[in-house]
Amino acid sequence: MKSSYSLLDSGDLEKLELLGGYRIIRPSLNSFYKKSDPKLWSGVDAHYIKNDRGSGEWKFFSKIPEIIKISLNKKIQIQCKLTPFGHIGFFPEQQENWDLLSGISRGKRPLEVLNLFAYSGVSTLYSAMNGMNVCHVDASKGMVDWARENSRLSNLENSNIRWIVDDVQKFVMRETRRGRKYDGFILDPPSFGRGAKGEIWKIEKDLIPLLDSLMELRSEEFRFVFLSCHTSGFSPLTLDRLLKSYISDSKENFTELELYVRDSLGNKLPGGFCARYIAD
Repeated sequence: MKSSYSLLDSGDLEKLELLGGYRIIRPSLNSFYKKSDPKLWSGVDAHYIKNDRGSGEWKFFSKIPEIIKISLNKKIQIQCKLTPFGHIGFFPEQQENWDLLSGISRGKRPLEVLNLFAYSGVSTLYSAMNGMNVCHVDASKGMVDWARENSRLSNLENSNIRWIVDDVQKFVMRETRRGRKYDGFILDPPSFGRGAKGEIWKIEKDLIPLLDSLMELRSEEFRFVFLSCHTSGFSPLTLDRLLKSYISDSKENFTELELYVRDSLGNKLPGGFCARYIAD
């Protein structure tokens, strides 16, 4: 198994990555600046090229397996794929959040965690690795299956994880009616999305009602919220103000930050926005 992921360089609206030993180029709308080292960009194995219709396709220069397995740390192993949408199956800018999840103290009992828009499950795996009980929710059955395979690769398939294929908003409302309680929330909502039965998600319209419902699911020992997104207008300050409007606690327990990936030259590629609340 090739062992790692790394960002080599970025610029001119693209990024050069090393994925399990394969050098790939993908679009990067945040990198308006020039490439740091153009020499690094030669001899790649695959290049995702966008078209005028907003989609794109991979151009291959080497034979690349359908599944590329990598390790994110000594325990977490995942499978990556070069998808038709130009994705690879995880978002490396979330690494700081994953590391924090693996270090949150559990208290007298395992924490009950709700991971929404959970994608391929890396946050779920880091939480489970730390002994948390996780409810993993995503509207795509394919992504939930992908996440379950990642749990198997990481030897976490016997952890206490509930795998849910459902529209996030509808599931949260049902959990509220059931009287379920959670100690932590993880959510990385898209700007726009569709639920399991075609439900429409628009972050500017639906995030506030979702947070309203989530606050009803807080346990008496509520510990944390990790809220991130990639939507213009939802800056770290905006996300931080959102969390503070729901949670009354010391300001030292809140963090606002811009997510990024550091490349091989030490430069930072912007990767989204985040606000966190972690109780003392």
